[in-house]
Amino acid sequence: MKKSSRKKGKAVAGSNISTTYDISRHDSSSRHYGDNHQYNNRYYGGTNIAPMPPPNRHPQDRLEEYVSKGAAHNSLERGIDAPKCHPETREAVQENILSHIARGEEKVLWLSGPAGSGKSAIMGSIADECHARGSLAGSFFISKSAMKVDRCSKLCIIPTLAFHLLELIPDLRELILASIEKNPSVFDKQLEHQVEILILGPIRQLCMTADASEWPKAVLVDGVDECAADDGREYMAKYERQESKESNHREVLAALVKLANDTAFPFRIVIASRPEQAIQGYFSSLPSDAVARVFLDEKYSPEEDIALYAEAMLTKIGRDCGLQGPWYSQVGKALGIEDVPRHLAQQSSGQFIYVATAIRYMQAKSKAPHKLLEQVLNWRSNSNSNPFASLDALYAGILESSHDSELAVKWLRSISSLSITVNCMGDQYKPWVIKSVLESSPGETEYLLSPLVSLVRIVDEKGAPNFHVYHKSLFDFLEDPQRCGTYHITEDDLHGFLAHRYIEILKKADKGLQGQIPPKLILDEVLRSICLDLQVYIGHPHEKEYGASQLVDFPSTSAF
Repeated sequence: MKKSSRKKGKAVAGSNISTTYDISRHDSSSRHYGDNHQYNNRYYGGTNIAPMPPPNRHPQDRLEEYVSKGAAHNSLERGIDAPKCHPETREAVQENILSHIARGEEKVLWLSGPAGSGKSAIMGSIADECHARGSLAGSFFISKSAMKVDRCSKLCIIPTLAFHLLELIPDLRELILASIEKNPSVFDKQLEHQVEILILGPIRQLCMTADASEWPKAVLVDGVDECAADDGREYMAKYERQESKESNHREVLAALVKLANDTAFPFRIVIASRPEQAIQGYFSSLPSDAVARVFLDEKYSPEEDIALYAEAMLTKIGRDCGLQGPWYSQVGKALGIEDVPRHLAQQSSGQFIYVATAIRYMQAKSKAPHKLLEQVLNWRSNSNSNPFASLDALYAGILESSHDSELAVKWLRSISSLSITVNCMGDQYKPWVIKSVLESSPGETEYLLSPLVSLVRIVDEKGAPNFHVYHKSLFDFLEDPQRCGTYHITEDDLHGFLAHRYIEILKKADKGLQGQIPPKLILDEVLRSICLDLQVYIGHPHEKEYGASQLVDFPSTSAF
């Protein structure tokens, strides 16, 4: 039997994991970022990458440690339900962007708009169309709601785009890998230096002998505002975390603009984000002719598109339930609403997410379609000044359907926090760890969150835990006391809830964890994460209720 050329590498410090590498790598097989180079700052901050891999690993292995396979527009992780524009909607703005990619003067286009206005759906459709035309060079769909470190870390963006170019343009492969071999610390450098080493340098070399005019033209980066803070600090105050996050936004934008402005770079970059202060400020600092801007306002007639989408989806819901014709008209007339799709569009205030969430709520089929639509139409806002009033009323109505709304909100907030702070041995185990931390008894996940499946996915197609909040606007709602009212949970309350769960788990550690899970593996991970987080919780004055005094009663037979 022929001996394998794969060799064992050293375990990464603190990870209890051995890495493997192949000194004869010449393929493009995948290696997912985070398997063994991920660690977490322990106070809701962000994540970083561990020290660079052993220098004798193949350059492509080193590159793939920092590649987010799930961030590609057509990745299995994003799935067939990834946001896309409904047929015949958003046609004007899509055509504007596509024509700019083909013939625009500026090499950077910034697509912006408020939360829920459909930016990611537009970018998804643009990516599909560019791919079909053969003009897509690379893409990165940043997503905090994906709850995976590599989907929102700035450290994965440039390596992922370089990897896409490496796959697309065969002659670039050896040049990029040679550059990594020559600069083994590239993944520890600032993004502007990564850009030079991983992309610009190799392209300059290739363009000395190759014609780049026939290469695809579009590079798409969606959701820059969701890029996380990941500088490895412990953030003892919320403003510190926000400052780090904004700094990362500016660094990502500066790196992308540096790419686009280089004469050797033959691509146009389309960037999508909310118009947050740091991002708006960065683009405002550039010359007026450096960036094309597309803002999703009334100019693009969102109400017409939303009404068209609502009508199509309501018709589909009726068809799936054996209802003929415009069944929703009967429900609307009983409430004094002549045109239900138009009414929903007007209520949305230009936010596609409002109608998309309402449709998901009705598709859950917890009641007859007539009853569900009646509920949605009755959840009306009582504010004319809040542009998100209708969306807030919808979120509040759905949360109320949980058997314990207050606890469900604590779970949702905790899922968001734990998805960042849990230091996991591969993303496939993270949902198990989160479930194990939050559940006080078997079946509690389904009991609390099943009524909220229009807001959060709790299992994957195989029935295994898989937490995914569909839209970041839910957390915007839950974290703003003026918007969510009685559903607001303070940071102190959230920390207290998690500290209580940690202490309960530690007290019962000798009895194992709830649920059918890989017990030893998950228990070790839960206990490790708990110990690191409790260092922060116990040290905070507002955590007196869950202080060190509660730890003295641990059973002598505990896991420690």
